[in-house]
Amino acid sequence: MSKERVLKAIDLEEPDVVPFFDFLYENRSFENVLRKKVTSITPEIIVEGHRALGLDMICVGAGPPEGWVNRRVSPNIEVDEWGIKYKVTSSFRALPWFLEGPIKTPEDLEAYQMPDPYSPGRLKNLKAILAMVGEDMAVAASFPLGGPLTAASFLTRFDLFLKHVMTDPAFADRLLDLQTLYCLEIGKQYTDAGVEIIFLNEDLGDVHGPFLAPKILRERVMPYIKRLCETFKKRGAKVLLHCDGNLNPIMDDLLGLGIDGLHPLERKSKMDITEIKSEYGDRVCLIGNVDASLLLPLGSYEEIAKQIKECIEVAAPGGGYIFASDHSIHPGVPGDRAKLLFQTAKKYRKYPMR
Repeated sequence: MSKERVLKAIDLEEPDVVPFFDFLYENRSFENVLRKKVTSITPEIIVEGHRALGLDMICVGAGPPEGWVNRRVSPNIEVDEWGIKYKVTSSFRALPWFLEGPIKTPEDLEAYQMPDPYSPGRLKNLKAILAMVGEDMAVAASFPLGGPLTAASFLTRFDLFLKHVMTDPAFADRLLDLQTLYCLEIGKQYTDAGVEIIFLNEDLGDVHGPFLAPKILRERVMPYIKRLCETFKKRGAKVLLHCDGNLNPIMDDLLGLGIDGLHPLERKSKMDITEIKSEYGDRVCLIGNVDASLLLPLGSYEEIAKQIKECIEVAAPGGGYIFASDHSIHPGVPGDRAKLLFQTAKKYRKYPMR
């Protein structure tokens, strides 16, 4: 069973074969994989798309309330229930282009009304997918805006919020706390619904390194993430962290949060899977590392196959590895290449490793 396979890998054991996973969420991505027009990403489309790639795990998050429709400001600009303004394109609807958040000042924060985490319909798609896949696939659940830092950045603006962390700690802490409380309430609903894996999407760095000095992240941001990890683990869930960028300077800090898995091990950010497996492979499940930026969209089949084999040969022995790209099956990845990625990986995924 795919679910058992994923849970064994997260527990740093060797399953029957290396589990497969990837983020798949945009209309265009589903169209590329399924080779048909996708006007709405329904639970059926989500399951069909993941099964078409042979994936063992689906990640899906809470949605807006039943009947919610974003307010349209212009033909391609919308405002969601959080008050965040986005530019929507044909390629990017699930993750549209951020334009502006509703909170710019302490006064804005005081007046801001958080969405109700218990609004009817939030878990409708998640519950439908859980019922559809049963024990055949693992289902992980993520958060509407991401972890505390990511969500706070969306509600303000990325550079503005980092400035607040440094110059107005009370403002930053208040917003981080509000987002942590929201995630806790959503996460409790996830585990009550039967979710066994929480996927915490919290980017803390870019290709150059962490967004903030490690000491500041350690003191000002990570306590909120740790609170989430500890709460969900007490409720019996595994916690996977999605965190792009060069994380080498904060790897020990991240593992100290109590995470069970780390995704996506971005190649272009100097996340060397050989070094990471050697140093941390006995402490955390590694997920990803196949280059999705250039290799998957543009590389030769031979180059893709070489990287697939490297990832599995390095990270899979002894267990604790889930095969995936180092970001997602985004709209720039042709469907045939997405399928090639996992079809090729099947040749090398069987345990015991030779």
